[in-house]
Amino acid sequence: MESRMAEVPFNAGWEALIGVAYMPEKLFPTFPYGVAVARSGEKLQVRLSFRRFFTKFEFEGRMEFAFNEPHATYILKGEKGLLVLSFAALDGKLIARASADIPGERGLGKKLKFLAENSALAIARMAESHHLVSLRAFGSPKDFIIRNFTSSLLPHTVRYVRFNVGTPTFRINGENRVERFTVEVEDNIVTRVEYESPSGSSITEVERSVLEVAEEDFGGVETRGEYAIRVT
Repeated sequence: MESRMAEVPFNAGWEALIGVAYMPEKLFPTFPYGVAVARSGEKLQVRLSFRRFFTKFEFEGRMEFAFNEPHATYILKGEKGLLVLSFAALDGKLIARASADIPGERGLGKKLKFLAENSALAIARMAESHHLVSLRAFGSPKDFIIRNFTSSLLPHTVRYVRFNVGTPTFRINGENRVERFTVEVEDNIVTRVEYESPSGSSITEVERSVLEVAEEDFGGVETRGEYAIRVT
C-alpha cells in the first residue's frame, strides 16, 4: 500500500474535527475536487475524481469510517482496490494521510499527495468555521440568528452555510435593525459582498474560493451584535 501525508494549520481541536467528520455526506462535497456521495440504506457510496496535468484519477467505493481521538478515518472499498483517508487533529495542525492499494494506477504517489493536501485543507477550514459559528447560531441551516456577530465571522459563516446547505451556489442575507449585508457565492467562489449601513453602502468584488476567503476580503463591512441570517 502506498501512502502520502500532508499537514495544514488547524486552529481548533478534536471536538471541532469530529463536529464535521461524523457527517461525511456534508463534508466530502466541500472538498476542492469532484466528489459524489450517495446513500443506500445505511451504506454510503462515494466517487472521487480529479485531473492532474495529463492524467485523471477516479475512484468509487463503499465508505466505512471510524473515529478514535485524535483520528478520523474513512475507508473506501471498490472494484479498483482500497483507498484510505485519515486525519488527525494535533496541536495547531491537521495531519492527513492518503493511502491506497490500487494495482496498475500510474503516478499514484502524486495523486495521493493531491488528495491528502486538498482534503486536509477542506476539513481544517470547515471544522474551524463550523465549530465557531455553531456555538452562536440558533435556528435552521437556511434561517438562523447569530449572536455576538462580528465581521471576523463572515468567512466562517460562508463556510458554515456551505457545509450545511450542501450546494456550491447560494446567497447569504444578514441584517439587524440598522445594517444589512449580502454575500453571493457561485460554484464555491465568493463573488461579491454588498453592505448597507446608516453611513452609506458598498459593493466589494471578492472572487476567492469558499475555503480560502478571509476576513480581509470583506473590507468595509462592519458588523457586530445579533444578526438574522437567511440563505437563498
